[in-house]
Amino acid sequence: MTDTDIRQALTRATDHLESPPDLLDRVRAGGRRRVVRRRTLIGGGLAVGAAGVAGAVVAGRGRDLPVITRGDLAGNTELLKRIRKTWQEMAGPGDARILWAGSTPAGPVALVAQEMQPSFDALGFVDSDGDQLRTTGSSFHVPYGTVPPGAMLAGPDRDVLVVTTAGRRVEFSPGYRFDAAGHVQRTFTELTADENDMVVHRFTPSDGVVRIALREPAGEIPLANLHSVVDTAAADNQIPERINRDLPGWERAGRATVDGWDIVTMPAYGDPYGYHVWTGPTEWHLRAATPDGRRLVVQTVALDGTARVFWMHGQPTPHYLGLLEDGLSTETPAGVTVLHARLPEKLGVAVAALDCTFRYRTRSVDWLPVSGPAALLPDAAAELEVNPARGQRAVVPLP
Repeated sequence: MTDTDIRQALTRATDHLESPPDLLDRVRAGGRRRVVRRRTLIGGGLAVGAAGVAGAVVAGRGRDLPVITRGDLAGNTELLKRIRKTWQEMAGPGDARILWAGSTPAGPVALVAQEMQPSFDALGFVDSDGDQLRTTGSSFHVPYGTVPPGAMLAGPDRDVLVVTTAGRRVEFSPGYRFDAAGHVQRTFTELTADENDMVVHRFTPSDGVVRIALREPAGEIPLANLHSVVDTAAADNQIPERINRDLPGWERAGRATVDGWDIVTMPAYGDPYGYHVWTGPTEWHLRAATPDGRRLVVQTVALDGTARVFWMHGQPTPHYLGLLEDGLSTETPAGVTVLHARLPEKLGVAVAALDCTFRYRTRSVDWLPVSGPAALLPDAAAELEVNPARGQRAVVPLP
């Protein structure tokens, strides 16, 4: 994926946001780092438009717009001056309208709007960093004078959720799990908004990773500081590289649509309302065929630093093997993660590793060559020799 590809993807996914001009450079910094984003946004985009906006629509233009700051801190004029100054350091000069200022367990938080171009506002949050105030570093583009649902995570541990609900029913999930089929399972509970249509909700974060989700009747709720949350030291913002590999026999195994054989196109296996730090091992999409001419797919799907492993045979019906780290991979002394997924029904062993060549053997002493960085080995394969482009050779047992 090139910088151009990334910039185009970010534009499609976040055209409702104003982000710092150096965002791309910051999230690419270091090693094999890539962009941070919420995958569900990249897929179809999240546009805040007139049809999807709820909340107050206020008549008037510019400085004529009547503004009443709500919240328990609305009367703190000194604080409001500081909030306005902090906001304008990000948004630039203009008529910053503080719509709400309230107390939270993480300190003062404010919801601010400012007209940035005709017919559109920048809408965002200011929160506390100790005794200082800070913005989230980005803002939503919304039709002028409107307040659609939006959220942010406040506090040093990002454990205080602040939501403007726009009068809608908003539901919250603190975390997720994978069920026996590899589906993402969540439990949602309704959040209770105050008389200002605001929610302040403290929760227990999980493992230093953002596992929460929010939803409302119209769908997703954008998180204003997703980028800054995943830029923390606790999160290494790498998007796993995806490698599609057609192995011998795939094209001869009959005609079928590619999408029908791809887990990420199947809604039951995604997490459309969640926010994720996109770290993890390489995603492999290996397409092969068995000797009887039926199609076979082995696929890993990364999420929050781990990956699920699936297989499909004959029909594009997923079967779940488990998590990559649960006996389906080995890390060699050279730091290479080797996928080795033994399939049921004696279908073989799917192996893959970046920038490596392979040999394998059965119970005999003779090593047999493998073409390329991925292959479907026969079920009799017992050991894999991994030769990385850099680093020492390793022999990996194939359980």
